[in-house]
Amino acid sequence: MNGPRTLWLLWPVILAGEAIFLLPFVLPRLFRPTMLEAWGISNLDFGLAFSCYGLFALFAYALGGPLADRFQPRWLMCIALAATACGGLVLLGTPNRTLLCCTYACFGVTTILLFWPAMLKVTHELGGNQRQATAFGLLDAGRGLFAAVISTVLVLLFSLLLPDQKQTSPEELAKALRIIVIMTIVLVATAAVLLPLTLVTRGGIQPTNLPPTLTNRSVALLLRRPALWLHGLVVLCAYCGYKSIDNYGIFAVDVFGWTDIEAAQLTALTFWARPFAAIAAGLVSDRFNHFKSMAALFILTVIGNLSLMFLLPQSMPWLGLTMVAVTTAAAMYGLRGIYFAVFDDLQIPPGLIGTAAGIISLIGFLPDVFFGTLTGFLIDHYPGRQGHQFVFGLICFVSLIGFFACLWNDKHLSRRVNAQSESP
Repeated sequence: MNGPRTLWLLWPVILAGEAIFLLPFVLPRLFRPTMLEAWGISNLDFGLAFSCYGLFALFAYALGGPLADRFQPRWLMCIALAATACGGLVLLGTPNRTLLCCTYACFGVTTILLFWPAMLKVTHELGGNQRQATAFGLLDAGRGLFAAVISTVLVLLFSLLLPDQKQTSPEELAKALRIIVIMTIVLVATAAVLLPLTLVTRGGIQPTNLPPTLTNRSVALLLRRPALWLHGLVVLCAYCGYKSIDNYGIFAVDVFGWTDIEAAQLTALTFWARPFAAIAAGLVSDRFNHFKSMAALFILTVIGNLSLMFLLPQSMPWLGLTMVAVTTAAAMYGLRGIYFAVFDDLQIPPGLIGTAAGIISLIGFLPDVFFGTLTGFLIDHYPGRQGHQFVFGLICFVSLIGFFACLWNDKHLSRRVNAQSESP
């Protein structure tokens, strides 16, 4: 089942794969200015909550990989969705810094431990030997399309609930936000019900006993591969860029003077770039070279963030920011769509895919620990344009690191393949 028909089995994974991140990430990306005002917290408070998410997610990545190699992915993912929906009930109130940090710590466990490595393993299986980047590109493209549709609906509903935001009281703002959160919780809970009924992995039911390839020795050998750790650095650099999209809305408000609704509309528009960027990156990467494709996208990310650094409100105040934000986000979405398509390039045995995904994710998603706090501090401590310039400059720097890491890994692995082909 390596043909294109197999890829159609990805659709329940796609829906669940975005639904689980709606509460912890999509809502703040769309409505962060509103959340800050309604809950009476700062950017730094939100950054600390994201750091708590990242700290707990680190342990979840380490433990979740072996779990995905042992148990049925659909049940692991179902439990994760249900637990995340329950955690979202806290957001219906007015969480302070402490409660928000505790909630995000729980999200770090529910979204990662049982879900993330299982989702990556299923996608790898459905992609077969020849369509890895296409499968992961479809996964992220589908997730992006789902996020774009949901975000557009939520922003439209929000604008209908608050037709004149400039004359809206804090109580009305909090009520509108509460309705948005309720809708999101319902979506996550619905995904938890539908997923185990629809997800069928290639080859039928997964074995529940421990595969013979998953041993302490095999994991130790996996940990000794420099290419695996280097690719973790690539994912880390790409993920920093991806997380910087969270600040586009607050950037539009702070620097360009946009309203909360206009800022949410800008962020929703960037979501629509994700499906096109991810599927295009997957198709091109499978046709050419995975690592060189990622290197090219890192260069585009550098160019985009440099443009955001020096873009002035006086020069095309609406069109200029929209075009640069959408195209820069597209480059980062393209990276996100293909950076997990390299397991075969890294020569990872099929029985260790989940564990390898956990190791790469452990390194690659470290920004969950520090990035929100760091950018929140920069934006709060250097108000206005300067703080955002520091953030965009940081993304340029880490993108250059990712560029060179991709080229290094490509060169190292090419030499290894050539040596193996020449050996008797």
